[in-house]
Amino acid sequence: MSDHDVDDIAFLTGSPGESGYMMSKRAMYEPGSVMVCSQKRACCVVTLGFMAVIGIALIVAFTKPGCPEATYTGEPLPGMGNHPTGVPPTTPATATNGEEFPWKDVRLPFHVRPLSYSLRLHPNITNQHVEGHLTIKLTAIEETSSVIIHGHNLNVSHYSLRDKYDQPIKIIKFLVYQKHQQLYLGLSPILRRGSNYTLKINYETALKEGLEGFYLSSYKTVDGEKRYIAATHFEPTSARSAFPCFDEPHMKARFKLSVIREPHQLTLSNMPLASSIAVDGTNLMRDEFMESLEMSTYLVAFVICDYTHKSNVTHNNVNVSVYAPPGMIDQADYALEVATHILEYYQKFFRVPYPLPKQDLIAIPDFGAGAMENWGLITYRETTLMYDPVETSAQSKQLVAVVVAHELAHQWFGNLVTMSWWSDLWLNEGFASYMEHLGAGEAEEGWAMQEQFVLAKIQPALGLDSLLASHPISTPVHDPAQIEAIFDTISYKKGASIIGMLESFIGRQVLQEGLKLYLETYQYSSADTDNLWGALAKTAAQMNNPVDVKAIMDTWTLQAGFPLISINFTDGHVVASQARFLVCEENMTDPNEPINSTLGYRWHIPLTYITSADRENQTMVWMNLTDVEFEVGQDVEWIKFNVGQRGFYRVSYDAQGWQTLTNVLLNNFEELSSADRASLIDDVFTLVKAGRINASVALDLTLYLKQETEYVPWSTALMHLLSWARLLFNYPAHRLMLRYILSIVQPQYQRIGWQDKGSHLDKLLRTKLLNAAIECGDEDAIREAKKLFTMWRKENVTIPPNLRSVVYAAGVKHGTEKDWHFCWKVYMSSSVPSEKRLMLKALAQTRDPWVLQQYLEYTLDSTKIRPQDVLTVLAEVSRNPGGRLSAWRMVRQYWDRISQLFGHGSFTIGAIIKAVTSPFSSSFDLNEVESFFSGVDVGPGERALEQALETIRLHIQWQDHNLQHVTNWLNDCFEERTS
Repeated sequence: MSDHDVDDIAFLTGSPGESGYMMSKRAMYEPGSVMVCSQKRACCVVTLGFMAVIGIALIVAFTKPGCPEATYTGEPLPGMGNHPTGVPPTTPATATNGEEFPWKDVRLPFHVRPLSYSLRLHPNITNQHVEGHLTIKLTAIEETSSVIIHGHNLNVSHYSLRDKYDQPIKIIKFLVYQKHQQLYLGLSPILRRGSNYTLKINYETALKEGLEGFYLSSYKTVDGEKRYIAATHFEPTSARSAFPCFDEPHMKARFKLSVIREPHQLTLSNMPLASSIAVDGTNLMRDEFMESLEMSTYLVAFVICDYTHKSNVTHNNVNVSVYAPPGMIDQADYALEVATHILEYYQKFFRVPYPLPKQDLIAIPDFGAGAMENWGLITYRETTLMYDPVETSAQSKQLVAVVVAHELAHQWFGNLVTMSWWSDLWLNEGFASYMEHLGAGEAEEGWAMQEQFVLAKIQPALGLDSLLASHPISTPVHDPAQIEAIFDTISYKKGASIIGMLESFIGRQVLQEGLKLYLETYQYSSADTDNLWGALAKTAAQMNNPVDVKAIMDTWTLQAGFPLISINFTDGHVVASQARFLVCEENMTDPNEPINSTLGYRWHIPLTYITSADRENQTMVWMNLTDVEFEVGQDVEWIKFNVGQRGFYRVSYDAQGWQTLTNVLLNNFEELSSADRASLIDDVFTLVKAGRINASVALDLTLYLKQETEYVPWSTALMHLLSWARLLFNYPAHRLMLRYILSIVQPQYQRIGWQDKGSHLDKLLRTKLLNAAIECGDEDAIREAKKLFTMWRKENVTIPPNLRSVVYAAGVKHGTEKDWHFCWKVYMSSSVPSEKRLMLKALAQTRDPWVLQQYLEYTLDSTKIRPQDVLTVLAEVSRNPGGRLSAWRMVRQYWDRISQLFGHGSFTIGAIIKAVTSPFSSSFDLNEVESFFSGVDVGPGERALEQALETIRLHIQWQDHNLQHVTNWLNDCFEERTS
């Protein structure tokens, strides 16, 4: 799944009711009603409870093996490594009929496993009803008297079980446990180890509008007619809401699908269509699909739509197609081109063939994530698949290429080989996030994707992982809420970052050979992190480069955070020490931190550096859980560590070291690479945030930016500088800060101008600089933007694609209410997804409080703003100084409705919490946020809430440490210029 386009990932969940709001998918986790009784009755209940506990304990103690479903053993299940599955509930698990549910674990037992599924579906889009007929071929791993599978919100009408001789197995009990979304079939006689069985289940379920499971979506034709489609999104645990199944990633099986549809529709699934036949006595068609290869349930996909498509064929004879509504199909050419190219590149890179005969990519109008990697049928948000060369910006074009590359990488990492359990989600997402830059860079060689990797992956991951509320890459998870919570920056971006670091010291060739071995060994099966380390270590040894990959990488995957390398450099002698880096002060840390490191927060660090004596060749020194000392030579004037920001760590120099590197940048900044310049900027500003160095050190370094011409350093610098300006919003230094930023931006603003020309990176940089100039109040930039906006609005003069985000935002911000409503009409009528997204962001820039409030209320109406876009609106309004309080009040006022709309999907609820609280920087704000959420269940958004609160504390800390220093530096800066 992709983390793009939705502020990492937004899992928007549930399905709308009559009012347009979705019921929480986590309703089954909510506390039930409270029972009140007298003191006398309470004593009786307690006494009976103790007697029951003693009785159960005696039964358990003397029960012989052979009925494993009768009690919870506490042993780890396959794929869990050494992590226990959790403590069994203290109260009995109660089925829907009031009986005790025999299986206590949230994970399924391993007594039977599926071999194949045959699923016949009849979805009626008109009456929103699905009829399903399921046949599962099973094999018994152990003797057992039960079969337990997943099922959620399914009305089961019939079930039967037969042995391999087609003789019935009596089902003496059928139970449903909603909390764990499990179905229990009690059997007589027991299933024999090694024997195969056939389970048949008929069921019905509702087909509702939503963003997960099997759900309805809709689009409008060019004539304005509303058309419905039905689509799936099953990751991580929603396949069970579409059909009963063993909904755990290691429970792989083959799937054969049959779907009944109307004649004007088409059906797509993971495999090619085998046949379409008329259903006797009806005006319906039945589509039968080829049987799939072994795969996990979360990768199953099917879509019923009236789309059209464009196709291509790779050199390996894989048919690649892009599907979209007829009015959008002309925007599919670029995705088709890059998908074909990247699929061919990955086959060469992995040297493991793509195993399916086709690869479809389809745009879904309502889609919670950026995309989903279903094997052979990848589903996308429209904005991550559609590209119009006349209308779409370079940034949006890059988004399409990167997301396509990400999802295609999953066809090997995640689909061919799947993580054994969600604790190792990073094996899927970290590798796909790493490969997306290689794939997009292969398709578009001039985009400098490896330099952009620093910006897109390493910097955000370092930012989050420096919080106390971070978590290890490999982290125990048990229930669906915990699983969803780890689809975050750590799994995706830190995962990608440490793979990049691993490649930097084992080499590309070893990495490729090791991945080939890993994929071939575990194909059509599942694996864990240690399996990957073993394959890479074996390959490295065979290639005469023995590396204890596991020992090194465990320090990066099994503990949260990363090291700060402190450098002391004197007379050619270097002393480098390591310690965990946290941006919070010591007295803000929690001594009872829930995730403690057994490794003592020490790392195996490939410390790289270049010097003034040899700028072209890097040297590497290993810090194996230790500090190090070494000589670099008396003639070395400067030394820069972490070359190209390939290592996942920060570096702090002593005062002389920072001054020397600042002078290098001021005198000849091109002595350091673009990535090295960006890493210096990111490190120095973060060290100021942590209170480790004076703010003047960072500001002194930024003086060189007047000469900087590259996108990556500028993007890094503007991110930090503008965030400082926002932290100073309520202080006199705010205007001085904007004035300073403008003074360093203006030379490059004059150079780059308003002509939409140049390289891809020039276009990205132009957008950044123009936006900064306008935000800092440059009169010329504002005047030019308003002129282009007026010509577009009144004379229908086309705005160049890469200037649109700047012009739309400035036109709304500095315009009238009529300008806002004009843009709203454009948003509502546009058929270009990237244009609609630009408008959503621009509309949030208005300074009219009434219009802003109206815009916020539109998020509660799905006919105006789709649920998938609510997070974007709230985040953009929160970034508007005039809207931050309105957005916060909106979330507080409508919290219950927002919770219903999105369920407890952590990347929605959690992202909303972080978005609307991120501007806050006072103790009053902190108390208000803490007070509101103290009585609110945010489900798996709890970690996001902790991160949000820690961020507010850091803003307070920043002001305490830096307000006076920044003010003094800015005053001195402008006094020198006027004197």
